[in-house]
Amino acid sequence: MLLFYSSAKQRFKLYLALLLVLLCCGSKAGPATRPSAGAIASSDPRATRAGIEILKQGGNAFDAAAAITAVLAVIEPYSAGLGGGGLWLIRRASDGKQVLIDGRERAPELANRQYYLDQQGRQKANAAVDGPLAAAIPGTPAAIVRLAQDYGRLPLSVTLGPAIAYAENGFIVQDRYRQLVGMRKEVLQQYPDGAGIFLEQGNIPAQGYRLKQKALAQTLQAIAARGQAGFYQGEVAARLVNGVNKYG
Repeated sequence: MLLFYSSAKQRFKLYLALLLVLLCCGSKAGPATRPSAGAIASSDPRATRAGIEILKQGGNAFDAAAAITAVLAVIEPYSAGLGGGGLWLIRRASDGKQVLIDGRERAPELANRQYYLDQQGRQKANAAVDGPLAAAIPGTPAAIVRLAQDYGRLPLSVTLGPAIAYAENGFIVQDRYRQLVGMRKEVLQQYPDGAGIFLEQGNIPAQGYRLKQKALAQTLQAIAARGQAGFYQGEVAARLVNGVNKYG
């Protein structure tokens, strides 16, 4: 996930997933102005359905936003992967509090400009776009945890349930996935670990191909069990660091 998302984000316009959730709970308006139900819009129907399901299980708008973010991280690795970041603008109906959660990526602490220059001091072509030097410290996992734990009602084990299921059981890739992975096929083929996940035997997946991401399911389960520590510490963090170092 990290290699695909981090390299692709420089070339592809990221989706701006619209998370619009209208809840009557905590509203100070009269009955005539209250919405009859929650409303959700996102960039993919599967993510929207996940958000609706979370609301039906007693979650609030923040739980739904966390669930949608996690599902998009699974089914849209070309734009909204767990290895990236984003911004979440939220408003709490009970007291009107407005918060911007900054979940953008950050450069690794040891990163410096010399990594991106050759021996003559010239910029290396695509070094900041393709491969391990394009990787940043992801902010999305921390943002999901912040949304759920500070503002939500449900435990992460429930909120991340739909995303874990899509990662574990797979999902049928659509034309947009096939188009974008085709644009990145040559880069992915340079990294067997990434190609083994996002390509089908080294090529663009065929129509009807089911993409499974077992390691991503395990990562989401670790976040569900341990919160931020499940991603930024322990086994997951070690695997991320080792994976980047493996490719230089």
